[in-house]
Amino acid sequence: MPSKINGPVRIGLIGSGGISGAHAVGFLKHADKIRCVALCDVSQENLKKRSEQLGSNPRTFADWKVMLKEMRDEIDAVDICLPHHLHAAAILDSANAGKHVICEKPMCMNLAEADQIADAVKKNGVTYMSAHNQLFMPVVQEAKKLIDDGTIGGVRWLRSQDCFTAGATDRSKWGWRADLKTQGGGELIDTGYHPSYRLLRLAGSPVATVHGAMGRFALNIDGEDTASVQVRFQNGAIGEILTSWAFNNPAGTHQIHVIGEKGQIFGSENTLYHLPMGYTEPAKRTFKEVNTFEAEIGHFADCLREGKRPIHSVEEGRAVLELSLAASEAADGWQATAVRKA
Repeated sequence: MPSKINGPVRIGLIGSGGISGAHAVGFLKHADKIRCVALCDVSQENLKKRSEQLGSNPRTFADWKVMLKEMRDEIDAVDICLPHHLHAAAILDSANAGKHVICEKPMCMNLAEADQIADAVKKNGVTYMSAHNQLFMPVVQEAKKLIDDGTIGGVRWLRSQDCFTAGATDRSKWGWRADLKTQGGGELIDTGYHPSYRLLRLAGSPVATVHGAMGRFALNIDGEDTASVQVRFQNGAIGEILTSWAFNNPAGTHQIHVIGEKGQIFGSENTLYHLPMGYTEPAKRTFKEVNTFEAEIGHFADCLREGKRPIHSVEEGRAVLELSLAASEAADGWQATAVRKA
């Protein structure tokens, strides 16, 4: 493992719009162990907004290559919050500069890029973390504990879902997400990444086979706005992913649901239910609410300061990407398939 960082981790934020605001909240929450010392974005408006949020007067750049060069001795790690098509280049440049990396999902857009990233991370001895924030949801963490403890026995079936009705349907409102070349797909490689990595985390087994069905019901974008994915795991378990920008979660269902030989667990956000075999009413547990972005930033800082592996690194980032690409390729007649192969 990489050597431990003494003192607060000094981080450069690459991409200062959109989701970076949630990451900045994490920097502020854990200011004792991680500090943003540089911002990079082509938009002066984004730089100004994020700088004001942080309130620490970080240096600003329009080019991450310049930032990495000029602050090579003042940055320990980078946090990448860029559009999907820029992830691989930013990760590779940062790893080759000897910087640790946390990157928003997806890690990259194809498996060739994923393998290049794995090589660069290993060659340069840096830590890479996939920013899969929903792993820190109380229901996911507790469900994983119960599964690993054998509470519900061997897993037979599980579902992970994330559906909501997007407010904007006009293509112009979706920016780079409307174009396959910059998005890398549609809903599944974006919001659908969350239920996908949750499913893999809870299954605890490599994927054996994947089937997918895609649809575009409401949005004028290149990729799908809805995806249904069926997974067979090597341990025999059957998994399902349902994710959409065209409709809400089906009524009466939950973000996660796992059935084992001794019972089942299901829930959403910070509420989890456990129904043992033979019982008719589930036990309900409500956990303290967690800001998952704050939790992931704190975890990244702890990993660098303690020299430990992140909960999800390169291998998991690649596995989720491979699942997403395989589902699209297996979706018969889906016009986005050929564009996404790599």
